[in-house]
Amino acid sequence: MSNNSSPRPGDVYLNFNGRNAYVEIPSLTDYSVSTTGKLTIAAWMRPDTLNFPHVETGSDYIHWLGKGEKSGAAGNQEWTFRMYNRHDPLDSPPRPNRISFYLFNPQGGLGVGSYVQGPIHKGQWIHVVGVADPSRTLFYKNGQFIRCDPYRGPAQGPCPIHHQAPPNDNIQLVIDPQAGRAPLRLGTKDLGSFFEGGLTRVRLWNRVLDPSEVSGLYTADAAPQVGLVAEFLMNSDTGTTAFDTAQGNDGDIVNATWATQA
Repeated sequence: MSNNSSPRPGDVYLNFNGRNAYVEIPSLTDYSVSTTGKLTIAAWMRPDTLNFPHVETGSDYIHWLGKGEKSGAAGNQEWTFRMYNRHDPLDSPPRPNRISFYLFNPQGGLGVGSYVQGPIHKGQWIHVVGVADPSRTLFYKNGQFIRCDPYRGPAQGPCPIHHQAPPNDNIQLVIDPQAGRAPLRLGTKDLGSFFEGGLTRVRLWNRVLDPSEVSGLYTADAAPQVGLVAEFLMNSDTGTTAFDTAQGNDGDIVNATWATQA
């Protein structure tokens, strides 16, 4: 028997085609780091390719879940999950199939976040958790803590600070997250890139989940109810609505289709 709560044969999930499929959910301040100074996002993801065909312009990565769609002076960038293609000639050194969680200033540009770098297998479910506390991002994969990174304030223990781009690469890159009006999207962030594969059990909390809670979520799908502000189980098997069982802030399914785990 499996020692985790990944989808079992017969379980329903939402499948994204990598071209134009996504779920769009109306913005709530509960989905923003700045509301409480804390946010946790968890999801089961299953990439069905290791080289996504529709990536962000000038990059080799996609945004597969996030909030933020405009950059510049009137920007509303907040946070995102990325996944890099296995073939990644634009980064030096390459970041093959890196999965990361980033926070941004409203104007966009460089962000600060945490990531996991390791082998990814096409068609295999992965449990991903991104956390923002008042000064750091943290990343978990399959119930295990991977790393942490300060987005403001000094370095903390094993959490290294990030620096601005040259010529200011001796100055810390500081992020001051702000709530914006961009929708929450699954399968994309800003319609500039698209995920190909499956997503299910996407949840958000307005607090920091501790390591034992993250472990329980991975092993037994034990979802803490305290602070739960969004829960998209995506197991309906019918219709074009992604139901939110936490607050009823349902999302619209666009071009994604229901699928059953083999």
